[in-house]
Amino acid sequence: MIEILKKVGVGKEKAKDLTYEEAYEANKRLLDLSITDIQIGAFWSAMRMKHSTLEELSAFLDSLKEETNFIETGDLIPVDLAVGYDGKNRSIHILPSAIFIASGAGAKIVGHGAEKVPSKFGITYHEILNAMGCSYLSFTDDILKALELAGFAFYHQKFLNPKLYRLLPKRQEYGLRSYLNTVEKILNPFKTTKVLIGVAHSNFIDKYIQLAFYNGFKDIFVVRGLEGGIEPFPNKETKVYTSKIFSISIVPRDLKEKIDLSRGLSVEENADICLSILKNEDNPFKDWAIITAGLLIYAYGLEGDISKATKLAEESLESGSALENFEIYKSLSSKATF
Repeated sequence: MIEILKKVGVGKEKAKDLTYEEAYEANKRLLDLSITDIQIGAFWSAMRMKHSTLEELSAFLDSLKEETNFIETGDLIPVDLAVGYDGKNRSIHILPSAIFIASGAGAKIVGHGAEKVPSKFGITYHEILNAMGCSYLSFTDDILKALELAGFAFYHQKFLNPKLYRLLPKRQEYGLRSYLNTVEKILNPFKTTKVLIGVAHSNFIDKYIQLAFYNGFKDIFVVRGLEGGIEPFPNKETKVYTSKIFSISIVPRDLKEKIDLSRGLSVEENADICLSILKNEDNPFKDWAIITAGLLIYAYGLEGDISKATKLAEESLESGSALENFEIYKSLSSKATF
């Protein structure tokens, strides 16, 4: 490991890129905890300063895949929500309601994550789901049952990659982003071919598309949404970059009420908003949830026109299908123990 550190840890001007084999070996040693905490921190810092190449990220990803407990979804082929594990700390999550609006229209959606991940240490959408009465499922059969019956399943990092999850306390102590933030969300634990990727900075868009292709995704949608999430902005145009030769733009309709995006909410407050939306109550955030659900429906492939996909989302909410799918998921997951 010292030789690898000598190669990448000599300052931005003199640092050299790692070969695939070197990057793979370095991350394998890290996952096995066969190097010291000082070496781990030094390696993460060196890679932050140097910036990881696509070859290095591919090697890091492959070493993680060796330790991943994959779930085969068969013919369902869900859309993977590749959102940052570090959550949000400046805005709300509309995703918990949008997921079930989209699944109520027939979309199949999967997510994965952990909590209190640096650098944001923010609130995650699955923490909102917990506050809405849902728990984490740990067994493959239970996860597949939820995906089939409710149209959504969540796979916690503790179960999908225990060695990676074991590093979380060290990542928390380090406190900054590392290359793990990039590769963990693109890990594809359900082995699907569809992915929605949230990014905060436009210079990551092309790298994520290439990395997603490398990892088996074919239908790739990269959104520079609110706070790096996949939710389109409710008050301005959002660009969605795709793996095809075209991109799409989502232009929100005039919202019935002006919504305040300038502050974050508590988990409980956010959960109340999402539950209110699923009940189809008057809510200033409802149109935003419908727009987001439309994107999920589009990415899943139920509709090739974003406007028509949004119409399907409206019908799902108005018919009660969205709330019904949420209640099914809640019932299935409430029996689980984490």
